Order: sequence, then structure tokens, then C-alpha cells
Amino acid sequence: MERNIGKNSESEQYQRSTGKDLFDALIIILVSIFSGYILGLLFAPQSGLKTRKKVVEKLKELVDRSKFALAEAKVLGEELLSKSKEKVGKVSPVIKGNKKKNTPRDLS
Repeated sequence: MERNIGKNSESEQYQRSTGKDLFDALIIILVSIFSGYILGLLFAPQSGLKTRKKVVEKLKELVDRSKFALAEAKVLGEELLSKSKEKVGKVSPVIKGNKKKNTPRDLS
């Protein structure tokens, strides 16, 4: 019995160490990407002022696209909600009628 307990703890220990190794690798990758981005900005062929303007311009474009996507999602969500309310309005009386009479009806 002691061997089974030892095997389970070894397996758990392996899983924990694998998860920790994966987390460590992810941190290293993220730090490397960030460092590369910063070094790319520092050694860019453009001046710092141009680079900052470019970064600000790209961020503004990203914000504009995000606002547009949010507005579009809101419109689509409202359309979906209204269609759902219509379907519920059609089906609800049928379901209530079936509960009272216990007779199946056509839902279409």
C-alpha cells in the first residue's frame, strides 16, 4: 500500500512541477516579447518623436475600431433580443394553453 501512496505523490509532484515549468516558460516568453518591443522602439530608424506619434496614432485607430465594433455588437444584440421577445410572445400563449388543457398544439 505504501508504494501506491508513493506513486500518487510522485505523480502529483510531477504534475505540479510541469505546471510550474509551463508557467515559468510563459513568463519568460512574455518578458522576451515585451523586451523585444521596447528594444525595437529604442533602435527604430525613426526619431523618438515620430515613433511616439505613430504609437499614439495606432492607439487612436484601435480605440476607433473598438468603438465601432462595440456599437455594432450593441445593434446586433438589440436585434437578437427583439427577435427573441417576438418568438417568446408567440410561443408563450401556446405553452400556457398546453398547461391548462394538456393537449399538444402546433408551435409554428
